Parts: sequence; C-alpha cells; structure tokens
Amino acid sequence: MLLAQDIMTKSVMTIGPNALVREAIDILLDNHISGLPVVDAQGKLVGVVTEFALLAIAYNEGIHQEKVLKHMSTELITVGPQELICKVADLCIIHRVRRIPVVQDGRLLGVIARRDVLEGMYRSQEAACEV
Repeated sequence: MLLAQDIMTKSVMTIGPNALVREAIDILLDNHISGLPVVDAQGKLVGVVTEFALLAIAYNEGIHQEKVLKHMSTELITVGPQELICKVADLCIIHRVRRIPVVQDGRLLGVIARRDVLEGMYRSQEAACEV
C-alpha cells in the first residue's frame, strides 16, 4: 500500500506568518495554487492560508497590507510520512479539504493534494490489475 511520503509533493511553496497578504495573493495567483502552508523561521508548520480565506479582500481592500497570520487557519489536519494513502483519502473526504500537509516533528515535509491521492490510488490499482 502506498504511503503519504510516496505521493506527497516535496517542493512546496510556503510563506511566513509575518508576510503581507498581498505577497500571499501574488504567490497563489502566480503559481495557480489554492493554498499556502505557513511556516515559521525553523520550518515548523504554523498554519495554512487559502484563496478562500483571502476572498475577504472583496470586502476590504486594506487587507492587502495585513499580515498572513491574521488570515491563516491554525486548525490543521496533517499526516506523517508513513500514513497510509487510504487514511489520507479519508481525511480529504471527511474534512472536505483540498490539501493535507505532511509533517514530522512539526516540520513541513510536503503536501498531498486530493489529486495526488486520486492518482496514487488509481495508478496503484492499475498496476495491481496488470500483475
């Protein structure tokens, strides 16, 4: 069975909690992604900021100058690198999240998107059928 470490994206765009919302929006738009892990100076995951959270800009343009920490979610659903892919799928479904950070000792190792889960499960089933 596949593990989280087998399907995670290791090179992940991140942002610091003291960065400006404007910077987060630029990263999201420039990279065509819907969320950014927020990490501290030691690489510890402290939150996630999503395009959904930043839609508040529609009501208050001044949010551009606010810090990411004011708009990030700190209630995080994470997995370790040895977590089974079926558990990751369960978390995506139950909590209706698009991505799940992979952490070890609080440090961000990678991110698994729903698409990664789907592809990993589908490809592993295809390979099993070919044997």
